Amino acid sequence: MSRWRRFVASILSADARVLLACVLASCGAVAALAQDEFPPEPEPEQPAEPKGSLQPRPDADSQTATWVKALVGARPRSLSVADGVLLRHCLTPEGDRFYYYRETARVEAKDDRPGTASYALYCVGSDKSESRIADTGAAALPPIFLGDGRILFVSRRHDLNDDDLVDELDDAVLMVSNRDGGNLRSVANLGTGEVPVAVWRDGREVLIATPGEDDVSGWIVSLNLVTAKREKVVQAFNVALVLADDRLLIERMQASEPPKKPMRWDRRGSAAPEEVEAPKPSLLDRVEYLVFEPRDGNVVSLFRPSRKSRIVTTGDNSYFGVQERDAAQTAIRGSPYAQRQGAASAEILIIDDAEHRDTRSPAARYSYEVLGWIEGRGALLVERGNLGSRLMLMDRALKFHRLADFDLVATGFCASRDGLTVGWLEVEDTDKNGLLEPWTDKSRPNYLRIE
Repeated sequence: MSRWRRFVASILSADARVLLACVLASCGAVAALAQDEFPPEPEPEQPAEPKGSLQPRPDADSQTATWVKALVGARPRSLSVADGVLLRHCLTPEGDRFYYYRETARVEAKDDRPGTASYALYCVGSDKSESRIADTGAAALPPIFLGDGRILFVSRRHDLNDDDLVDELDDAVLMVSNRDGGNLRSVANLGTGEVPVAVWRDGREVLIATPGEDDVSGWIVSLNLVTAKREKVVQAFNVALVLADDRLLIERMQASEPPKKPMRWDRRGSAAPEEVEAPKPSLLDRVEYLVFEPRDGNVVSLFRPSRKSRIVTTGDNSYFGVQERDAAQTAIRGSPYAQRQGAASAEILIIDDAEHRDTRSPAARYSYEVLGWIEGRGALLVERGNLGSRLMLMDRALKFHRLADFDLVATGFCASRDGLTVGWLEVEDTDKNGLLEPWTDKSRPNYLRIE
């Protein structure tokens, strides 16, 4: 570059620098004047932290954690029963006996006639071998336990509709007996579709779910065990729980949303909305949970699930159960039982009241089942996976504690009323088809006492 060009470039650069300095100085002065004339805008307030979907709970439950650490590793105990298939098993509220059904006879389907089966109710305890309670014919509903040591169960042994078959189409009889089968007597005849669901009012009455004529939910009817007097209680499909003060947590079918129809237009081009008749609920719909107060007949909605759900127990003023996950209808991989049954994956459902509810699922690859409530400790539950099951405790701070491990052959878990005794079936692959099927394979009852 010539000397002349370098001189011109230096002058222009100097002028540019001066001009830039003047611009920056003027901008600073303007900014200073603006700051003196207008106060700075206050910083926007931080949004409030969103409220939790559950009522406040303690951050830690140290007493329960100490109790879990002090537990002695109890070993599962097998009960002495004859080989065979056990059906509809359950524990007594005290956890001292196992009740179940066995199939005693079967009539195979022939000449377009359906096959039928007959059953008998059995029980077994840790201190004695199994005993036969009663023949129940075509009925195999789990017994209901009264507080005075007796049991209620359904028997269907007579062909009442004269079709030469004893099956589910025949009317049933509600029976009562001692827990060993003594003092057996009938209480009342049950109509078609009627099912006893719970004991009410200190064991003086039994609640029966009856089918409805115009509504699929039907009615809950109370039956006095002494006088056999019937009385309508509330319109519902089922009783999920009997609460304190004789209140009931009932299930009522909720109708699905009506399908949206396309908008129609009249000749003038105006919208002509079409009236859509409100759909009636069906057995394929989901249930709504409501709390019924018998003193004034008031019914308050607690929970309207959008997926399949089931409330199992209550404790510390909350309700606990299970709810199907969004990606449901997927069987647990590696589980022989789930392969045939198509078990859906479930998460833990917690409901404090109508405004506060949430779900918990410590591990997405596991499915959960709530068994009951241990007073002062928390919810007892089972965690099922591809390699087996675990007995877990969710304490009052919603923290999880591991209590015991089980093999894949353990299924059908149940618990006593206090949650301290857990029972299950140990199923063997009797037909050697690679699947564990409790309704066709032999099984043996086991129990575990949490001390």
